[in-house]
Amino acid sequence: MNYMKSLGIVFLMLFSSFIVLGQQDRMGKDGVKHGPVIATAPDTVRLGEIFLDELNDESGKVRLDVVNSGSQPLILTKVTGCCGTNIKSWPKAPILPNQKGTIEVYFRIENRPQRISRTVTIESNAANSPVVKVPIIGVVVERKAKNELTL
Repeated sequence: MNYMKSLGIVFLMLFSSFIVLGQQDRMGKDGVKHGPVIATAPDTVRLGEIFLDELNDESGKVRLDVVNSGSQPLILTKVTGCCGTNIKSWPKAPILPNQKGTIEVYFRIENRPQRISRTVTIESNAANSPVVKVPIIGVVVERKAKNELTL
């Protein structure tokens, strides 16, 4: 029985060393992640309230900046949008360290009161997060009359 416990402990020690070694290629000796590091600006697109009488083709156009604050080039491998959200353009060339690229997004907003809830998904070689989801939120409302109360 002691032989089995000893064997289990040795196996656990070997397995944990493989885990640590596998993480070291992205984590430097200084405790900082090395490689490309992705961030988006903004991290959530807040459209706020859009009045029906102000709705136009520009209302569904959004630009997202993708920033590489890492030490190696950031490569976006796939950029997708949900539920009728079209990705008009995104950086195909690597984004160099301390540089940014722009993603242009378009979606149609129907001419009626509604909540806007869309998501843009960015897949990349980033060390901090290989998949980033950017929510786009807002609401389309009717303009209230001067004497109208909201309950």
